[in-house]
Amino acid sequence: MLKKAASQNLISGLLPHVIPGGVVSLQYADDTILFLENSTQKARNFKWLLSCFENLSGMKINFHNSDLMTINVDDAFAKEFAQIFCCKKGSFPIKYLGVPLHYDKLKREDLQPIIDRIIKGISGWLGRYLTYKWKIILLCACVISIPAYLMYVIKFPKWAINAINSQMAHFFWGNL
Repeated sequence: MLKKAASQNLISGLLPHVIPGGVVSLQYADDTILFLENSTQKARNFKWLLSCFENLSGMKINFHNSDLMTINVDDAFAKEFAQIFCCKKGSFPIKYLGVPLHYDKLKREDLQPIIDRIIKGISGWLGRYLTYKWKIILLCACVISIPAYLMYVIKFPKWAINAINSQMAHFFWGNL
């Protein structure tokens, strides 16, 4: 439905010069991110399409539980878009699928909770009861998967990588 509307120029997303109609949406399970050009008319068209989706599918979109995120848009336009979509205006950084997102470089305070969660997980283990083989298995299965998933999406700064590696080495070598 969104692709057809984009092909008819009723809506347009990001990067229309790369993908015809632009990137209009990203979806995972019940989470959806919609992208829209800075145009109030196209925003109204987008809202109409969402209403059509509700009527056709029988599902309801909870706009009061949704946030409008804008980048390089005046506050007046942002308020107008929020009124069109009947939602509140949010601010960056946000978390999407557990990943902190920001239009600019992430700050230390944005990544610190993730680093703390990884370090807290490692510090609770009793490594003295495990052989080196089982320590490696535990680290690979439980710890490395968390930052690996995040590193696919965002670039970790050196301080974060060093903090994780330090805690992993501390666990592996047993407080040496």
